[in-house]
Amino acid sequence: MMDRITMPAIKTVTHLNLAQPEKVLLSNGIPVVILPAGSEPVCRIDLVFEAGSRYQDSIFQSSLTNQMIPEGTANLTGGMIAEEFEFYGSYFNISADRDEADITIHSLEKHLEPVLRLMSQVLIHPAFPEDELSIIKANRIESMKVDDQRVESLARKQFNKLIFGEKHPYGVVGEISDIGPVTPGILREFHNRFYDQAHCRIMITGPHPDQYLQLVERFFGENWPVNKPGNNMATPVLPPFGITTQNRCTISRPDAVQTAIRIGKPLFSRLHPDFMGLSIVNTILGGYFGSRLMTNIREEKGFTYGINSHLVSLKDSGYFVIGSTVGAEVWEETVAECNKEMSRLCNDKVGADELELVRNYLTGQVQRSVDGPFQMADQLRGLWIHHFDLNYLTRFMVLINTITPDDIRNLAIKYLDHTNMIVVATGPLKSSD
Repeated sequence: MMDRITMPAIKTVTHLNLAQPEKVLLSNGIPVVILPAGSEPVCRIDLVFEAGSRYQDSIFQSSLTNQMIPEGTANLTGGMIAEEFEFYGSYFNISADRDEADITIHSLEKHLEPVLRLMSQVLIHPAFPEDELSIIKANRIESMKVDDQRVESLARKQFNKLIFGEKHPYGVVGEISDIGPVTPGILREFHNRFYDQAHCRIMITGPHPDQYLQLVERFFGENWPVNKPGNNMATPVLPPFGITTQNRCTISRPDAVQTAIRIGKPLFSRLHPDFMGLSIVNTILGGYFGSRLMTNIREEKGFTYGINSHLVSLKDSGYFVIGSTVGAEVWEETVAECNKEMSRLCNDKVGADELELVRNYLTGQVQRSVDGPFQMADQLRGLWIHHFDLNYLTRFMVLINTITPDDIRNLAIKYLDHTNMIVVATGPLKSSD
């Protein structure tokens, strides 16, 4: 008989038992990671290309190439392509960031063959129709006009420029004036260079991956022959960051209601040995709803609805940032309180109760992040850029449960000295005096 009186014992989760991916090569050399997961007859195929904005010759070349891929082939219009994917109940998604561009398909197993046939046509033979590009460009311009009115957007753009330098591939910020010069020819040239086998990796997720692999080989292996011998996936070396002497930048927007702030500094990618530990430090500072920044600036002072901090990992770099939008008259005090919380982490050891709370939160988040086949795929996708597998999460779980207050303070001293942070504020910029 079930005991409904005695509370079950609380058990600490210290490790994960995850299915590990298998690695194979298609006949044309494309590396494939196979993740056997799930029980429902649904699968996911990710094609990942080294085709992010860091490789582009002109601004918006990467993102518009990615966005235009499903907008037509020689024989199919964008509308026809969308209707056919919908007919098979599949979900087609595209995205591009600084480092990579993705094409992802979710499909029922029984429809995977026609879905992959269509997907290969769309990927390998896009037409980049001028009429569709004109519509997408016009929509992008209208979206940017709205975005440029937001102080959060202005602060983010300026922070990015100061962190990396305006000319650095990670620091370049596109403006409305950069959209007009983009032509189908510019996009076609980028597609020809980077959407090929040499810059492609594929991830297969689902309960019967061996079946999917046969179809992937047919459409993206044997029927996609290499036509550019000698090409390789060597990533161009990034130039050094632009060294800024401007550690404090304010942009006045008197008509705005609030002031957006960004505080941070350049750091490193997930490859750095301190990244995991600093992720835990960041969680204490501003990485969850019960963090010190939320407790201080939202709960105690009421300066904002929300404030958070992040460690952002790119392929060859990364950065730390605190972000919030606060009352215009308290933005300077908010910056001072952020500095105070960083100093407190550097000067004082984290208490046992707070550390236990953060341990429980992070172990729960890690488990939630792999609760299902496509969640596991998302995690693997994020790790794959650095050639990690899901064992990375197991190592992180161990560190969560073994990191000490001394470790946390030492990492804070090493990386969270507020005197070398960049501060950006955009808005009315009222003084609290």
